[in-house]
Amino acid sequence: TRCLDMQELSNESTLDLDSPLKGEAASESASRLVTLYEIGKLLLEQRDSDQLVATIHRALVEHLGPDHACVLTLLRDGSFKPVICHNLDLSPPEDRWPISRTALLRAQSDGMALLATDVLRDPKFEESGSVQKFHIRSVMCVPLGNNPVRGLIYLDRRSRSPAFTRTDLQFLTALSAYASLILEHFEEHRRTSEALKRSDERLELLQTELLRHRIIGKSPSLLAAYENLGRLAKSGARVLIRGETGTGKELFARAYAANAQRPNKAYVPVSIPALAPNLIESELFGHVKGAFTEAARDKKGYLEVSNGGVLFLDEIGDIDPTLQVKLLRFLDSGELKRVGETEPRFIDTLVVSATNRNLEKLVEQERFRADLLARLGHVICIPPLRERPEDIPLLVEHFISVYTRDSQTKTFTPETLEILQRYRWEFNVRQLQQVVEHVVCLVDRDTISPEDLPDFLHQEAELKQAGPTAVTRSSRMSPSALREVLQVAERDHYLRVLDHTKGSRRKAIEILGVSSDTFYRRLEKFGLHKRRSR
Repeated sequence: TRCLDMQELSNESTLDLDSPLKGEAASESASRLVTLYEIGKLLLEQRDSDQLVATIHRALVEHLGPDHACVLTLLRDGSFKPVICHNLDLSPPEDRWPISRTALLRAQSDGMALLATDVLRDPKFEESGSVQKFHIRSVMCVPLGNNPVRGLIYLDRRSRSPAFTRTDLQFLTALSAYASLILEHFEEHRRTSEALKRSDERLELLQTELLRHRIIGKSPSLLAAYENLGRLAKSGARVLIRGETGTGKELFARAYAANAQRPNKAYVPVSIPALAPNLIESELFGHVKGAFTEAARDKKGYLEVSNGGVLFLDEIGDIDPTLQVKLLRFLDSGELKRVGETEPRFIDTLVVSATNRNLEKLVEQERFRADLLARLGHVICIPPLRERPEDIPLLVEHFISVYTRDSQTKTFTPETLEILQRYRWEFNVRQLQQVVEHVVCLVDRDTISPEDLPDFLHQEAELKQAGPTAVTRSSRMSPSALREVLQVAERDHYLRVLDHTKGSRRKAIEILGVSSDTFYRRLEKFGLHKRRSR
């Protein structure tokens, strides 16, 4: 323990903050030890900051009897903020406080507990105008914390009051350890409160932005995906949105365009599977007059139309291998050539792509170029609905408001919501949307119960409740139950085909190989007849 006693030379003592309370201090007053014990117990038991501050204030006044005292915290800008004041008015500016600033600055810079028993005879205080002005006789100043100093405890006695003793300094130094913990508690509480406030504000802002883009949800994975998308869009970075069918990739692409620093510029969505196979190059890159038989005039492709804006390539995994080299060149250089043109054109567009396919597997099968995959940009993964069940009640509420045509409001019971939250949702939000539309349109009651849900949801719930033996029992299902299973499979297939054709019923009829009459009867039977074509 380091203790420098310079009392014979300057009536001053300094004490290392790590010095324990010696027997010398203990012998003077047992009540001081009791006080330290009580403060420590209080700190361990409840950590009530207001009560602890009041206890330390009382200890300073009762056991050290200062004429004036204060506890100060050190702010980031180097100024002090009062926490406790005894017989002091510290409301004026700091340079007008009625205390010894020399003592404050020395204790702060040295990191040592300071005692000046007779300030008027101490040469180190000769230039201190406050000592003379306020008739300060004896001063103690102890730092709170060490490396760095977080605050100070200051006490003084004036005029005819007796001087502080070295035993007083030892007690004050021991007391400062508890005060340091309190300040640390204050600081931790402040940081935590500010962090929570920033977090709450950020989440509220993100949810507001999501609603603006018709993206419903509050799950951490969804919010994180959107936040990353927004940051990449603002920096103009290329993005590849990955997610299962129906997760909302197109909504995320529109959100990318809205966050991109290109106001009032074009947003051009292109569905790769919807392009005619024999005209896809012309549709993307454009053509000049006479480039082929049908080219009666010059035409801009989608890439050129999006110049200065954002181009969205939906289902990029379906692009023809013969065009991948040309698209790769465009992504590398920004140059394109219309079909039948020899001179390149420079196009400045932000490209965002999306896919629900495993592009890495396509690369292994040599159906997709690895270098093109690398140039599609930063990957944003949209979580499937089954991984964010907490968003289902929000989505249900949103879709109810979309499909309710009158003032009558429908409510899903907790049991109904639980079934929806347990379902696997192969087609994600889009499939949930159709379920809500089905019950809103077909159920007359205000309250939606489990029996109002489509049959396939009940079958899923029954299989989950049945556990591992469900497969065995399913092999002994009655013909009636088997027909229901086939209907569910047929409905799912219709959904899959409609999703693949982006809602084009003409193309869906061609793929399914059924008559238009059969197709539309099935749509009505499965509750898909109100599904909008794109």
